[in-house]
Amino acid sequence: MHTFREPPSDAKADLAVVGGMVVLPGHGIIKADLFIKDGKVQSFGAAEGIHAKKTVDASGKYVCPGLMDPHVHLGLFAPMETDMASETKAAVMGGITTTGVFFGGPDSHFATFPEIAEQAERYSYTDIVPHLVIGNEEQMREIPDYARYFGVTSFKVYMNGIPGMIPSVDDGFILDVMEQMKRTGRQCILCCHTENTHIVSRALRDAKEKYGEHADVKDWMESHPAMAEEEAVMRISYLAEKGRIPVYLVHIGTKDGIQKLRQIKPFNKYVHIETTSPYLSVTSEQFDGHLYKMEPPLRKPEDKNALWEALDDGVIDTIGTDNVCENISEKQPERSIWDVVPGYSVVETHLASVLTEGVVKRGISIEKVITHMTRRPAEAFGVYPQKGTLLPGSDADLVLIDMNETREVHARDMHSRSDFSIFEGRRLTGWPVMTVKGGSIVMENGMLVAEAPSGHMVKR
Repeated sequence: MHTFREPPSDAKADLAVVGGMVVLPGHGIIKADLFIKDGKVQSFGAAEGIHAKKTVDASGKYVCPGLMDPHVHLGLFAPMETDMASETKAAVMGGITTTGVFFGGPDSHFATFPEIAEQAERYSYTDIVPHLVIGNEEQMREIPDYARYFGVTSFKVYMNGIPGMIPSVDDGFILDVMEQMKRTGRQCILCCHTENTHIVSRALRDAKEKYGEHADVKDWMESHPAMAEEEAVMRISYLAEKGRIPVYLVHIGTKDGIQKLRQIKPFNKYVHIETTSPYLSVTSEQFDGHLYKMEPPLRKPEDKNALWEALDDGVIDTIGTDNVCENISEKQPERSIWDVVPGYSVVETHLASVLTEGVVKRGISIEKVITHMTRRPAEAFGVYPQKGTLLPGSDADLVLIDMNETREVHARDMHSRSDFSIFEGRRLTGWPVMTVKGGSIVMENGMLVAEAPSGHMVKR
């Protein structure tokens, strides 16, 4: 059992959070008061005799580490600063204090990343753990310098890209990327979009011939069959083991894929598995319009159930969002499903959707769910225990959750620039009522109270 240090009776704190049930991933839930000073968790104990500049009554609430969403995209359909301000604001409203953001493009990251890092200081409400997409030879050769000069140790490849936007790479390229990661001399991790590009291309051709221009979002699912994910997770797991490089398999969404990983993971220490809150919360059968197109697609109820079983069993490590912000005019859902761009904004509903489906409906413990949304992503990307916990010395990023709070979701109430929600009209239970970042309250009772963005790039 972990022993927590009581603060001395004459201690002073900037902020005291009292009366709550403190969730410590990996340690349990304790009834304790939490004290914060200089942006860090100072100690636990009882509030008597402790002088704090501000005290928050957390009675009846869960006090959890601020969430780390490991999978966010910014700047794809709007200027980077616009998306950064919009989506990180929505994130803190949803209890997320750290975002893992993928930055891509065809140019050397030396030409783009310095400006992005400056924009983060001006526009981001969350801290950002950057992941760099590696899609060509120049970017691949520069990986050691990205680690040295930017402090970036997580990279991404697409085994199946998006035509016109993101290139697919082959196995030889992936092995070259792994070799360059070894040359950094640091603990790196390779994020992988795991679908067999040839299987997807064939299925897309067949689906277009079968459904033509009258296809809907359920038909879109057939263009990305489960076997494409199943084959790719086997292949990348093999490459990771041979290359001795950890891999992080993003947005795993199919029953077949997760069953194969259930067989692989006990014998392969290099494999880390992510699913997303939409895959855990909604299915393709719930939607008719083109607005809800995602890549890979939303799946069937049996896929969702298999993901929850894998999360409960510990096969799945983390829960992200794969957040891609678009408004209706950018998505143009009146076009053919084959031409509509994929994506949706879900950072603000991330926590509530998972708590509703996992804790309320399925009875999974809140500590287990929170662990997959805090400690596990922080460990995977080398920022634990700075992030992902509330142990003394960690960053004072935390969220207060009211499991008795139920809200009906409407896009007009959200803080993303997106004007639609995949949860429109749904009632979700378990909402953040306060978000604290770096020791300062940034959201309280559904209101943004931060005076200005306070985010930073997190170097590793």
